[in-house]
Amino acid sequence: MDEYKDKVVVITGGMGSVGLEACELFASAGATVIAIDLAEDEGGKLAKDFKDRSLNVEFRVLDVTSSVGIAGLSDYIKRTHGHVDVLINNAGILSFSPIMATSVLEWDRVQDINCKSAFLMIRAIVPLMDGAGVIVNMSSVAATNPTIGSAAYSISKAGMIVLTQVAALELGPGIRVVAISPGGLDTQMPKKYLAGHPEKDAIMEGMANRTILKRLGTAREAAAMTFFIASDAASYMTGTTVNMDGGTI
Repeated sequence: MDEYKDKVVVITGGMGSVGLEACELFASAGATVIAIDLAEDEGGKLAKDFKDRSLNVEFRVLDVTSSVGIAGLSDYIKRTHGHVDVLINNAGILSFSPIMATSVLEWDRVQDINCKSAFLMIRAIVPLMDGAGVIVNMSSVAATNPTIGSAAYSISKAGMIVLTQVAALELGPGIRVVAISPGGLDTQMPKKYLAGHPEKDAIMEGMANRTILKRLGTAREAAAMTFFIASDAASYMTGTTVNMDGGTI
């Protein structure tokens, strides 16, 4: 596959489970991938591993809530690559607590990382797309199927859906914007979030049992959806959200 040959793909949350799989898919298809994350040591090692396999993946340390840092990233890309073809807003964190127990600090942190970061990235990267490109925003089934304790997280992910719709209207027809709403995924993010919880295994099993397929999704499946949406095969898709939740019930 060489559809992404000579294309530049920017992926936030690049060192997470889904981000890494996306890096692998796009780079294997010929793209130059710029992976964004805060995990500096891990990112450097993984970038070297990609290079050793002749895959063009760069790693950039960046706080995606910093407009100054993102402006610096945009300047760097303009100097070194000249343009961007695909932006995947994948950075995100989990947070679950009842409304009355959620601090303002935690609320703001979730909104900033899960939604505001995508707004900042779009503003900085769209000028590098020269009027043609694809933006993929990572939402969640929690945006439309919230649960007790999910207010901060669900609202941040609902914001990604609305941001997708408005961005598609404003940036089309040349730039397509699509959101993905995964259900429960068997990735490091929920595992780290639940680490130390006495019922972590039961919680993960319960997530799987709430789907028709009776299993969790994989990072590869979520990454493959970003790969498809950014491809010419999905060229008639924009302003919409694709659910991939195993038939969550």
